[in-house]
Amino acid sequence: RTVLDRLKGTVQVISNPGKGTTIQLRAPLTLASIHTLLFRVGGRLFAVPISSVVEITRVSGDEIHRIDHREVVRLRDQVLTLVRLNRMQGIHAVDSAKAAKKNFVIVIGAAEKRFGLLVDQLVGEEELVIKALPTDIVASDLVS
Repeated sequence: RTVLDRLKGTVQVISNPGKGTTIQLRAPLTLASIHTLLFRVGGRLFAVPISSVVEITRVSGDEIHRIDHREVVRLRDQVLTLVRLNRMQGIHAVDSAKAAKKNFVIVIGAAEKRFGLLVDQLVGEEELVIKALPTDIVASDLVS
């Protein structure tokens, strides 16, 4: 009930003597639930839809190469472009001792294209509720 209250949903219990009890849980249509993979980069928590994850592997720093100003790794006879969220989001990078270890790469697939997210830590899977943002926030150039 607490979760539904936070989501502005309702719980209704209907009892019919001799027939049973019906419990109806209603959530607003503006909400969606999605199964996600949680991971950390620079201490920040991120999530990607599990349906987009092709595989998870590990690579060491010496397996990462630069081609045309992009970081890439060779994975199963294919060149995979790597994305570092810490550089895109202005997150402090992990220290050099951690960088020398093998890092997790989450391979994301969308249609025929694939890329790898270089992450510090895998956290687990979780069902997340997606809620539409208020229109005044969506109108901002700071949110996409």
